[in-house]
Amino acid sequence: MNLLSLLSGLTKHDPHAIIAIDADPVQPAHVSRSELWRRTLQLRADLATAGVGRGDVVAVCLPNWSDLLGWQIATASLGACALGLDPSAPVGDLAAAVTDARPRVLALDRNVPAALTDRLRDSGASPGDPPPAVAVVPGPWSEPPVDPSPWDLGGGAWQPSAATAGMPMPATSGDEPAVAFAPGLARYRESVVVRHATSTATALGLGDGDLVVCTRPATRPIAWSFALAALAGGATYLFDPHLDESTLPGELVRFGATHLATDEGTALRLAKSCHAQGRDAAASLPALRWVGIANATTADAAQSLDELGVPARGFYAPAGVLAPFAVWDTDRPTADRWLGGGRPVCSDVDIRVTDPGTGEAVPAGETGLIELRGACVPETRADADEAAHSEWYSTGDRGALTTDGDVRFDGPDHHET
Repeated sequence: MNLLSLLSGLTKHDPHAIIAIDADPVQPAHVSRSELWRRTLQLRADLATAGVGRGDVVAVCLPNWSDLLGWQIATASLGACALGLDPSAPVGDLAAAVTDARPRVLALDRNVPAALTDRLRDSGASPGDPPPAVAVVPGPWSEPPVDPSPWDLGGGAWQPSAATAGMPMPATSGDEPAVAFAPGLARYRESVVVRHATSTATALGLGDGDLVVCTRPATRPIAWSFALAALAGGATYLFDPHLDESTLPGELVRFGATHLATDEGTALRLAKSCHAQGRDAAASLPALRWVGIANATTADAAQSLDELGVPARGFYAPAGVLAPFAVWDTDRPTADRWLGGGRPVCSDVDIRVTDPGTGEAVPAGETGLIELRGACVPETRADADEAAHSEWYSTGDRGALTTDGDVRFDGPDHHET
């Protein structure tokens, strides 16, 4: 199973089901599975024409739009790796990431600040590396520019073609790195991405009719993982480029969100907002069945939401690892369900907790440094095919293993060098 065949199967099952929503205060855009399928196949053809092939990088620097799904799936289907870049990041960081990644194609919003394109032209490619071709993306509500040449960085500029019906299912094979994130360009193979997305969808009980929201843009690892989990489960994902703490409660109600992934501070403020309304959260947010709080170190936010009638759980999302790495079982009765941690969503991983002084594994229940091994661990450009999966990966977090084999997150280890 790969991402393209996953989308193909969903489209055949119910082509009219909504796979993504581009939120807008006035005119939200509902994207069906068949529409995303047509977009993806056309974009795949455009990328192939641009010379993208196995081992190449396609840098995707777009706002929180449903276009991100098509770019990811089309890129992976060619054996290339999609590098997600947050357009709100500092211009210098974006330019450095593009220079380091050496992408063959760079996807940019047509409304990208001129400061970024100027900086990219000034930074230039490394000696011997041609500059990327720029794909100018209009987004859900804008028209494509008449002339894309102002975005040219020296490697040409083009616009994605309009989607057409009737394109055949292409043959795909191989298992190359399919997604990467800056900084560090940590990469994950397509089989790992699909397995993690499918396992997360199962752990959260995602299915037709569900709607997933994350309070981070989908160019960041946590949100991107939840977007792919929604895809794998046949649910809908909400892409909202303007989502913030003030608009979150209204958007959850407006679109009938069933699952929310967020941080501890946002969850606490959401609970306080529900309290301030003088009614319980279950009444004000009737569709929510699960609120996941990344790396919660106190029980305050999740417990407060739980008491208001919304099932809230902590989950564990170590830096540099596909998130969520672990979630608590929905029927877990003990209070640690409100903290970061849980049962790994993928079965093919190993966890150990080591003494920071000796490096030796400690017994269950004792606190130490959390280390991981398995397919969830990212590869780097220098990794051999199996090297990343055979060595222990230090998360830089403190925690403990429970007697049931779950992991509990206690916070970052501030003493690790």
